[in-house]
Amino acid sequence: MLMSNTFSIEEVSKQGEMCRYMFVGSIDAHAASALQSLTTAQAGSHVLLDFSKVERVNSMGLSLLLKLFEDWENKKIKVEVQRLNRMINMLFKITGLGRFISSTTKDIALSVDSPALNPEPPRHAEHKPVAVHIPHDKLNFVATLQSGQQLTGWYLLNTYLQRKLNRAIHFEQAANTPNGNLTDLLFAKPFEACEMIKNHGFIPILKPIAEADEVVILTRIDDDRSLKELQGLTVSVATEGSFVYLLGRFLCDESGVDSAQFVFDIAGNEIKALQSLIRGKCDLVFMLKKTFQGLSSFSRSNVQKLDESETDFASHLFCISPHIKNHAEELIKVLTNMTQDTQGQQILADIQTGGWNAPETGELHMLQMVYNRYT
Repeated sequence: MLMSNTFSIEEVSKQGEMCRYMFVGSIDAHAASALQSLTTAQAGSHVLLDFSKVERVNSMGLSLLLKLFEDWENKKIKVEVQRLNRMINMLFKITGLGRFISSTTKDIALSVDSPALNPEPPRHAEHKPVAVHIPHDKLNFVATLQSGQQLTGWYLLNTYLQRKLNRAIHFEQAANTPNGNLTDLLFAKPFEACEMIKNHGFIPILKPIAEADEVVILTRIDDDRSLKELQGLTVSVATEGSFVYLLGRFLCDESGVDSAQFVFDIAGNEIKALQSLIRGKCDLVFMLKKTFQGLSSFSRSNVQKLDESETDFASHLFCISPHIKNHAEELIKVLTNMTQDTQGQQILADIQTGGWNAPETGELHMLQMVYNRYT
């Protein structure tokens, strides 16, 4: 048995060119050494991996698996993965690892790799805007909030940063993806951050500790239909092409509901989407789980949760413009040290996070790969 903290690999059988392994536990950064031991698999062999005892796979774990599978493919090793739970099955398909799921598993689980369930996004002319920074005296700080209750906390954080960095900083809440030429500090949703990284060279430096952006699917409290009965109806979502939009569609597809048949109402923000649901103008809402958890008792009493994700895949990212990258270490130190003083602890509570840590390279790679695939 090969151990790596909460992850282990058990060799089940080995007959000729066929090797069977049982994966046990959680596949994340701690699984790296155990997975590395499998790179010695014989060229031309057939490897079958049983995921029935895998509790979860996060984005770093997916990145490690992709690296291992690609190494095996280069050695002409046939790779098959079977007995994945619903969420891991969904993540494999989102990230392009679905081709490794065994044919038996695909027969059981609805495949969102088919064109009908996973339509190709509209094609756009390839272009990459050139980031030209417009100088200004103040730093501009733009944030996309995870819930409306955080707004006061973010203004307090802005004041805190001004004092700690001894620099004037202007804060504003983002309604859409901000102007890359007029933004210096950015806290953004997963896909928005990827857009700023790709098109404007922004540098991701931190993410909220132990937080992932998950989605809930809501309907009205008086609607007694199950998710599988809600075929071809209207779904309201804040923005099209967002990570919440993508995750919501995959949740529906994995439940046997063809999301390609939905009519999507793009509300502009999650509160407007919720209002549309309560007023009977749509049938479902895809919403960030943290927004749902922060709703007023009145709003929550008017809706019910049909489904939710547990992917542990992506989170909001704190990024900086490339022109201030020399100040990254100073900013990281201020933000990560917030847990060490009373004022910082209170602000963290107000923005509903336990602190900050650095995103791992594998996590960022996997997120950007998904962004490039679907947007």
